[in-house]
Amino acid sequence: MKTLYIVRHGETDWNKMGKYQGITDVPLNENGLNQAKACGNALKDVTFDRILSSDLSRALVTAETIRGDRTTSITVDKRLRELNFGDWEAMLFSDIEARWPGLIDEMYLRPHLVKVPNGESFKDLQDRAWAGLEEFLNVNDEEETLLIACHGGTIRTLLCKLLDISISHCWNFSQGNTAINRIFYNGMGEYDHNILNLLNDTAHVELLQGHV
Repeated sequence: MKTLYIVRHGETDWNKMGKYQGITDVPLNENGLNQAKACGNALKDVTFDRILSSDLSRALVTAETIRGDRTTSITVDKRLRELNFGDWEAMLFSDIEARWPGLIDEMYLRPHLVKVPNGESFKDLQDRAWAGLEEFLNVNDEEETLLIACHGGTIRTLLCKLLDISISHCWNFSQGNTAINRIFYNGMGEYDHNILNLLNDTAHVELLQGHV
């Protein structure tokens, strides 16, 4: 069995503004850096054998911050990037709705059917992200604890894949900034069962904000 800690990146200014950032390389803001540090503190007692990260800086800096003083190597893979929002990159919800009436709502209601104009569908995202994660998992068949740092949409599609859930349900999973998800991974065979043991744990962010 492998234990997977799948973590979303910290906050960016575009997150705060509500802009769709997708594959645009938007850095963490000050709050995002503090969230990553708080997440690292929450995971300080976990021994990670290997780390995988999206190549976008908001995810990679989150991974590096969580790693802290550990000497664990980080594998960087662009297949773990967020959904390519195509023409929607850097746009607000209201701007998208004005240019493509109803399409953005359709994406949230039926993510398995919508492809973003000049961008990707959630199936495209799932296929490339799973190819990257599967390759990383299959480096060996040893029992390991792994950290995967990436993006909200990416994580949602990976959870669907790992739990054998239709991608049409990807929005059923909340994913806050630096949310921690833990999965006990046993394989993808017909009789294998992967267990979602922790979902969207953001207690460290709430503590940072003084809400706990």
